[in-house]
Amino acid sequence: MFSKSLINLCRQGLGSTKIVQNVLCKRNLYERAAIGLDKYEFFREKIEKQFSDSDKLLFRERMNSFADPESSSLIFTEDLKQIVHMVGDNEADLTLVEKMMKKYNKQNQGLRFGNFTFGPVVMRMYYHLNKPDIALQLFNDPEMDGFFNHLSSYQILMDLLFINEQFDQILVVYKTIQERQLQIAKFPKGVMMLVFAACYKLNTTESFEYACKLWSDQQEAGHSPIRKTITFFAANAINQNSPHIALEVITSVRNQSYVTLRNIKVVALCDLGRIIDALPLLRSVLSLDQPMSGGPAVKQTYCRDVINLVKSAAEKHNDKETSLELERIFNQLEELNMITETTLDSLLCSEIKMIDRSDTNNRESIVGASYQSGRPYKKREFRRPGISDLL
Repeated sequence: MFSKSLINLCRQGLGSTKIVQNVLCKRNLYERAAIGLDKYEFFREKIEKQFSDSDKLLFRERMNSFADPESSSLIFTEDLKQIVHMVGDNEADLTLVEKMMKKYNKQNQGLRFGNFTFGPVVMRMYYHLNKPDIALQLFNDPEMDGFFNHLSSYQILMDLLFINEQFDQILVVYKTIQERQLQIAKFPKGVMMLVFAACYKLNTTESFEYACKLWSDQQEAGHSPIRKTITFFAANAINQNSPHIALEVITSVRNQSYVTLRNIKVVALCDLGRIIDALPLLRSVLSLDQPMSGGPAVKQTYCRDVINLVKSAAEKHNDKETSLELERIFNQLEELNMITETTLDSLLCSEIKMIDRSDTNNRESIVGASYQSGRPYKKREFRRPGISDLL
């Protein structure tokens, strides 16, 4: 869609509208089930019931002895599984699990006794305990080389950094992934969504130029970003006074009826001084309260903060006929309860949820990782069916 000249366009600020970010509310981009936290917590509860306090104490004592670098004892897969699902939020446990992971990783260098993938499970552990700094430190630790080389590990870590508002570290993690030259897709969809989300939240000239460069690189490689990535980039463009870029990038989404796209398009048009072109879009939803795909009626809405931005743009436009038409549209939207108090930022940062695997149209399961050696977990309630907001 864009060539390298997009970087120059990024510096050509045209508008002044800002999408107000809710900085008071921490939120994750993936729901707990989508990143496997439900499965992790299930096994924590299972171990909690299975072992008595004395059993746990004895196990910790033995593992402290085995984890000693001078000890000839090995850390086996089952040992590490157990401590990862038993660890408490205290320094002693966190130190123990780190020592065990490092010894396990070292003893298995060049020779894996099993094929259990620990990286995603450990990241879920740190997510559960809300320990982003420790997770990041271990991710970058040379002694843990190869331990976290799994797509799910990166996504869980980046989402943990997101909820703790460490947006700059998300970009650092992405750079590390690139430098490691892992055998994964060049632009993993879930990872890219988190990178663009971080750029949107950082909302600086530098992070926006970085996003523009990354967008151009994806386009040149023939990569098609998921809708949530596109909306983050478009919202970022609006906040960086580049509504012309926002308007262009959202056209790459096949279905233009999504609420985030519709709201962003209206804001971008108003920001460009084209409020008259926004009128048909505002008016169109009044006749779209209809069932979709045979399901229940879906109410097409606009965000209150977006409507307020339109009102401000109308005042600047200072055209009586346009103002009257807008007032008529707003009154109808109010009567039909089609103006929601949910902010556009909240819509953008809403959770990505799981969907039913029986939907054969969804082929993008990007955050699942098996708890069994090489095979998916059999119980239905813990299978990772993917996410609903990809296409």
